[in-house]
Amino acid sequence: MFDDGVGSSGTAAQLSGAESDCALIDLIADLHARESMLVERKLAAIAEFFERRSADHTDNGAWSSTAHELAEAELGAALTMGRAAAGKLIGLGFSLKTRLHRTRAAMARGELDLYRVGLIDSATANVADDLIDEVERQLLEKISAPPMPGGTGLTGRRLTAAIDRIVAVVDPEGIRERRRRALADRFVGVSAAEDGMARILGSIPAEEARAFDRRLRELAMSVCRHDSRKYEQRRADALGALVSGSTILPCDCGLDECPQDRSGIVVVRRPLVHVVMLESTLQGGDGPGADEPAHLDGYGVISAEHARDIAAGALIRKVKVPADAALESSGEGEPVPPPVVPSASVYRPGAVLDTWVRVIAGSCQWLHCDVAAWNSDLDHTEPFDHRDPNRGGKTVASNLSAYCRNHHRLKHSGQWLHISNPDRSVMLTSPTGHCYRTRPSGLLAGMLEPVLPEGGRRRRTRLENKASRVRGERRRQRIRMHRRMKKAQRRTFDGGDDPPPF
Repeated sequence: MFDDGVGSSGTAAQLSGAESDCALIDLIADLHARESMLVERKLAAIAEFFERRSADHTDNGAWSSTAHELAEAELGAALTMGRAAAGKLIGLGFSLKTRLHRTRAAMARGELDLYRVGLIDSATANVADDLIDEVERQLLEKISAPPMPGGTGLTGRRLTAAIDRIVAVVDPEGIRERRRRALADRFVGVSAAEDGMARILGSIPAEEARAFDRRLRELAMSVCRHDSRKYEQRRADALGALVSGSTILPCDCGLDECPQDRSGIVVVRRPLVHVVMLESTLQGGDGPGADEPAHLDGYGVISAEHARDIAAGALIRKVKVPADAALESSGEGEPVPPPVVPSASVYRPGAVLDTWVRVIAGSCQWLHCDVAAWNSDLDHTEPFDHRDPNRGGKTVASNLSAYCRNHHRLKHSGQWLHISNPDRSVMLTSPTGHCYRTRPSGLLAGMLEPVLPEGGRRRRTRLENKASRVRGERRRQRIRMHRRMKKAQRRTFDGGDDPPPF
């Protein structure tokens, strides 16, 4: 249908608009197969890169990063993805190279896509190495030979069920090991969604999940029939009731004669979340800045209305600017560098400085990392000298950055070059020499003056510097033109015996 574009130029398909629906379906299927071929090549390159990093890695103690973490950081920066996503690609690529040889060959032929290869890798992770080839052989026979004419092969739960049946016969211990691994890998995670919402994802034992589901249903059904919420909304609100320690979901009917027994409403503790907003946002109204968005730690930007809803029942504290971060005046209106405060020689920052740095950072300041600032470590850009604090890096706002524990270790591994810029951005240089610039994501990061560089504040703005360069270039150009005109006036031409033009 189109030229084989799996190569340096990529896959290209030109649509004329006159194709039939059948032709479009065939084209989509063909492109999907070619995409699988390209992904296999990418995973092979990732596996090769990981093996090289593993061969070069040297363990330097507790504060050194593993080879896997080093590879995650470099691949995540190059592919614009977070640590978890890069780690999955590394694991999958390494499995294809070292264990799943038949699966890799099928993917290279375009017969298996990334989704199904991921399912196969996960379901066969605990199969013994001497049995994996037989499991792959039987599985690929099922995938490539659908049980009925027109069958589309196995995917999703049917694919994993087929793997389970094969493993149960070939390697029964593998099934038991998968169960043990699943229990060891149980988790509950929360991630940001759109419009001020979040998603909850987890993996817990099935019996506990069923009990959790029934408990949400009980709470959702504990309201009276005049409650205005839908059942799905009440289930979502029931989760908040569980967090607060309440045994019922308060009814929102607002009726004095509501039959709900509210004796079970008990708040054990109030959850701690950090929301940073401007004073104008908190006050609301029609004044300037009333609609400025806020920043929810661990989530990101939320609307002003959402922030005020959270603040309605919250403890509010004003963010103070630490003394070493504030600009002072010389008396003539010229700002001067702030003085070095005594706390600059103390390793751990005080409460005011700690809060200020986290508010500015917003999250971990490494590339594509969304770990909340209040869950991160504060790191000295210029190392603090514990033996002689006056000689090392100071504990001041301009010398502190927020990094999650993983990226904090990565910085101290010595593999990456770390340079802080006056505008609070950070320049990171990978072991391969690739440079990446990351900026703080906090609410106040783009609203404040940049941190003062050594030597004090610059005397002219960037626009003034540009105007000065333009004036200088024009002056030099006028001088050059004047010299050319002088030379032209002194120049004489000897045309000889030839007629003009000479």
